[in-house]
This record gives sequence, C-alpha cells and structure tokens, in this order.
Amino acid sequence: MRNLQSFPQIVGLPLMRSFRYPQAVSLSVLALALAGCAARSVGTDVPSTPVNYYVRVERAKPDRFEVSVALDHVRRDSIDYVLPAWIPGRFEPLEPAPVEGFAVRDGHGEPVTVRQLDANRWRLYPGGEKYLTIGYQVKNGEGEVPLALGPRVDRRSGYALGASLFGFVDGHQLRPVTVSFELPAGWELQTPLTPTSDNRYEASSFSELPGSVFALGDRLLDYKLFVEGRPHRVVVQGVGRGFAPDSLLTLVEEAIQHGTRFFGSPPYERYVFVFHFVDPGTEGIGATGQAAGSAYYLPIMDNQHMRRAGLGKLLLHHYLHAWYPGQFGPREIAQPDFSVTPDVAEQWLIEGAAEYYARLLPARYAGGPDGFYAAMGELLTWWRELGGGRRIDVTALRSSATDDNSAARMIVGGALAAFVVDIAIRGDTRGVRGLDNLLYYLQQAGLDGGYAEDEVWREAAQALGVGLDALSPMVAGSRLSIRAGLARAGLQIVESPERRRTLGARLLVDPAGRFVVRDVESGGTAASAGLQDGDLLLKINRTPIGPDETVATRYALTNYIRDAKPGAKVQFELLREGQSLEKSGTVRESSVPRVRLEEISKPSATALIVRRSLFRPPSPSSGR
Repeated sequence: MRNLQSFPQIVGLPLMRSFRYPQAVSLSVLALALAGCAARSVGTDVPSTPVNYYVRVERAKPDRFEVSVALDHVRRDSIDYVLPAWIPGRFEPLEPAPVEGFAVRDGHGEPVTVRQLDANRWRLYPGGEKYLTIGYQVKNGEGEVPLALGPRVDRRSGYALGASLFGFVDGHQLRPVTVSFELPAGWELQTPLTPTSDNRYEASSFSELPGSVFALGDRLLDYKLFVEGRPHRVVVQGVGRGFAPDSLLTLVEEAIQHGTRFFGSPPYERYVFVFHFVDPGTEGIGATGQAAGSAYYLPIMDNQHMRRAGLGKLLLHHYLHAWYPGQFGPREIAQPDFSVTPDVAEQWLIEGAAEYYARLLPARYAGGPDGFYAAMGELLTWWRELGGGRRIDVTALRSSATDDNSAARMIVGGALAAFVVDIAIRGDTRGVRGLDNLLYYLQQAGLDGGYAEDEVWREAAQALGVGLDALSPMVAGSRLSIRAGLARAGLQIVESPERRRTLGARLLVDPAGRFVVRDVESGGTAASAGLQDGDLLLKINRTPIGPDETVATRYALTNYIRDAKPGAKVQFELLREGQSLEKSGTVRESSVPRVRLEEISKPSATALIVRRSLFRPPSPSSGR
C-alpha cells in the first residue's frame, strides 16, 4: 500500500576510522565484531554470534548511506543477500532504494564473486569461506517513493526505514544483530532499537530492522516523554527556532493514552515519533506507522492549528499499528518472509480498523459522540468524492483486486466497512461485544505466530457468539450497505446542500491512480480557471495532489480554497489530452452536498443499546 496515511482535514561504538566504502572492514575490525559481542542462544541450528551492520554517513557524500555487513558461520558455496521486498503496513512491493557499488570480500580480504538476480537480491559465491563482509551504498530515494518510506540524507540531516538500508543473508535471519552508525561531528541519531553504547544498537533478529525508523542530523529537536511506563522520543526536523512543541507533544501523548487504554500495555520497550515539516510543494508527503516507531512528512503548519488540521487522527492511526499489525496480524506478516510480498486478503481491515478507531477512541475516552459523528461524516464525504456508492464492495478494497488501486479508497472504504462490522457484531450481541472484541480475539489467536485468514473467522464468530453474517466481509468478501448497517445503531446519513468555498467539481480516480475532474459547476472555483470534465488535476498552488497524496490533497483543498478569502488567486496544474497546462482561477463559493451522520430521533431499543455501546462498551476496553 502506498503512503500509509490517515485522512485529516488537511489533511554503539563508532566505526573504526579505517572503514571506507566499498572496501571490506579490516580483519581486526571483523574479529572484534564477531568475537566482542556476548553470545546469545537463538536456537540449536542458528549461530549465536550476531550479524553486524555498519552505516557511515559523510558530509562529503550528502546523498547516500554507506552500509557494510559482517558475519561468520557462512560456509556455503553460494548464498543470497536480500533487501526487503516489503515492510509491515505496506502490502505491495516496496520500491527498492537505489543501490550502488555492491561488493563482497571474504575473511582474507579477497573479492567474492557476486551476481545480481533482481532489484533486491544478489547471489554470492564465497566458495565455502566462513567470514563475509558485504558493502554497498544506498542513495536517496527517487521517483514515486513516498518520503516516509524512502531513504533521505543531505549535509544536515537524514532519515530512513531499516527496510531501505539493511538486507539479510538467506538462512541467517534469526541471528541476533548489531547496528552501528558513524556520523559526522555534531550529528545525533534516534531509533527505537535497543542502545548498547553511542550510536550502537542491538536487536534479537533481522525482523526488528525493516520497520525501525532512523532519524539523524545536527538539527534534531528531541523531546522525551515517559507515558504508560515506556520511554518515547519525539524528533522534529524542518522547523525554525521559534517552534513551540506544546501542541504537538499534547497530541502525541493523547495518541499514546488512547491506544494503550484500548489495546493494553505497550508492546514495545521504546517508541520514536519522527516529524519532518516540509514545503507544501514537496511530493510524497505522508506517514508510516511501524511496531516501535512512526514517521510523518507534513506540510509546515501553525503550531496552534495542529489539532484543527487533523493531526491527532493521523497520529493515532499510525500509532495503533504498533499493535495491529506490529504485535499481531495475519500469519503472512506475523511470520514475515521479507524476500517476497505477502498476499494479505484483509489488508483493508488492518488499515480500516486503524482509521476507524482513530475517530472512535477520542470520542469514547474524551470528546463524546458529536465529534465522532463529525469525523465519520468527513469519511462519508471523502468516500463520495472517491467515487464510492451506497455499498462497499469489500473484495474490491484490496488494491491487488481492483483497477482503482488507491490507498485512499482502501482506507476510507475499510474504515466505513469496519464501522458497519462493529455495528453488526454489537447488534447480534445486544451491545455486549463489538469489533473491539474481534481485535482482542485476533490478538490472542496470533500469539503463536499470527492467525490464518482462511481459518480464523469462523472460530472468531463462534467465540464472539455471532452469526457468520456479522463477519461476512472477511468470510466471503461481501458487499455492505452503508445505510442499512448504520440503521442498526439508530444512525442515518443526512445530505443537504450548503454554500461554501470549494473546488466546485468532483475528483474521481482513474485506473492509473490520478484525479479526474468531473461535474464542473458553473460559476465555481474550477470553472473560473477553465477546468473541464476529463482533465487530470496534478497540483494546486504547486502542492501535488492525488488519491495516494491524501495529506497533501486535504492540505491543498483546505488551505488554498476552503480557508482562503473569496476571490483569492489559485493556480492549477493539469493534463488535458496529454498536454500539460497551467490554469489560474479565483476562489468562489459553490453549492455542494454536505454529508452528515446523525442519530435517528426514535430508534428501536436494540438500536439504542448498540449505539450507546459504541461509546460505553460494557466490558473493559483492554479485553482482558
């Protein structure tokens, strides 16, 4: 899935100096690396000495990370080195970072023959040697790689997910690992991995590396929070000296409290939030949430307007991924094979549940129903704008199963489907159980290595005491009626026209994942710039927009149109019949349908019980 984003209104020891890429580390360094770490028992067939990863960043080479990997106990004539094909939370092929200068040496410092098999796999021919050192450079991400997923480094700062930097030697994934960074003078590093000394970290196996965030530089603003018995770091880049962290830290602390109150004790030892504030014209704005860290590339915004901009929902969505899928999930991601992309049928449920609870939990624990209804009204409006109808085809929400492969459609549709499933479970149990309890059941079912998607749903229905119809989206991939589902909780969708500053056109999604302009309203903002049906809209005031650029899209529509003064100038970049065009218009009001979620005035007794149980579930929220 591209751009793991929610939908707000805007949205060790240092390396020896002798280490130089692409040469292998010296034999003395290699011996220290292999012998200087305490041996740990990791299984009878797995060597207990760690695989050692080294990363070097130089100001003289401001566009790349230099990586070296040292390991023993190889003794194979041929063996593969593999960079991850995916990361948890993104269930489609991960665009590999540009790798240059891949080279391997044995324990005698002699070159080892290498053959590259594909973009993320190399075959090494060590001829039975015991020791190997692998070296390569990872350059800055290019093309359509979202900023939160691709590596970035310049003369002052850097960022990467472990999936971009670190590969594994096939057959050695279960060995413990160490990660050491050599950084320019004055730089610091923040990551959720366990520290052992300055810029040196350890992990129990390779599986901890792909989802780990690494933020580095000489201008990190670093804030410490100790919440719910765990240390948290909030790292901020891209803001001026006058930045006041209070609003951001408050939203972070609220996300932690909501997530832990719902799921229970944090499943991590430490967690890192990384925020990069960038120019709104930067492509690839978005976020990613992992097991022990999350990263956010966001347009620069006023400190005092972060909550209004929807940052709280974005934070909570990605923080919830620390549990699902960070702690539990389908077997394909709980027992990951990082060499191939997993086929996860219920990816819509993983993302949809996070988006749904990012709206429900604040209402349940702090704000009350009105805020939830308004937040779900936003989702219903966004679903309409994405071309969604009155029903949700759950099977089509899988990006691999539809020509419309936008992440936005999957997450928005998934959140609405999760809402309908929640109501169905509560309806069958008269409010005693809901989607909460289904997630808790999956959590327990996944303790021994993940649950099997083709087996767990019937067992879950029996455990929850509901009919299979309540879980039909997971069992059969059914089509869900949004209105009928909401009616079971005494809720209804109300549509009414209102005049407000809008684009004055609908944005639908084409098979290539771009916005197509439809239904241009006469006298509206789009019409003032001469936009026509069929135009492909690419940018608003230099900010890239698109179905997978949801944070940037909401930012552009909110800041440049909705919150602008009537008559303000607005620029559009578009494609018309293959030709690039720039159009200038003025912000105007339009008559648009407003979609709201409201309570039915006289619901049935059962519907009233179901509706109340959304906000005051009868069982402890931890499910234990």
